[in-house]
Amino acid sequence: MYRSCVLFAGALIVALATVACSEADTLGEDPPVEIVIQGEPTWENGIGELVTLKCGYCHAYPKPEVAPNDIVTDLDLTVYDTAIVDGTVIRGADAIGRWIYEGILDQPVTFFDDTSMPRQMPLDYGTQVTEREKAYLEAWSDAGAPRNDQPDPDDGDPENGGQLYVRGCDACHLFGEGFEIDGLVIGPAMRRDAISTAKIKSMWLERIDPTTPLTDGQAADIRAFLLTRVTKNEPSIHP
Repeated sequence: MYRSCVLFAGALIVALATVACSEADTLGEDPPVEIVIQGEPTWENGIGELVTLKCGYCHAYPKPEVAPNDIVTDLDLTVYDTAIVDGTVIRGADAIGRWIYEGILDQPVTFFDDTSMPRQMPLDYGTQVTEREKAYLEAWSDAGAPRNDQPDPDDGDPENGGQLYVRGCDACHLFGEGFEIDGLVIGPAMRRDAISTAKIKSMWLERIDPTTPLTDGQAADIRAFLLTRVTKNEPSIHP
């Protein structure tokens, strides 16, 4: 489904696999490996390899020794699912689609009132992504950051989903329209194509109730409700 294109000599690739990450993240502007994806990019089709290689050397749990001291410690980009680990909610790659959509590959992003401003990624000294890899990540984000090519179930109960949504989500997202104060986004407007059960479960753990994860059925119910309310996709900020 996908393959890795070696852009430098094979010896450098062997070295990259064996040296410490502190050496890998100071490779300069030319990435040693480009991930090439055949077909639609999903976590299981190329994006997982790309994000793990280019982002997961710092964004992992527990925090790697090579990671900056001020890095977030609750983000693990070597896995897809947000999960509770040792009693702490650790966000997985299912949580980063919106950051990509908001342009974190091009600029810092101001988001939420209780987090610091995320810096543009990757950092200048990090392993850079190519323009083609960036396009893959943006396409993946635009599609809702899917795990694979299997569609979400369409058998959710929108009535039950509406009750759950009002209980946990509406205060920030309103009914999908989003909410901000003085230009600071509290809850982003929703894009129909990005409404997935994985994202709903991730955000519930992170923002609403880390002690009681949603079941697959409850997430499907919330998704079914949202699809009755959210009818549009925001235009992509990436031409």
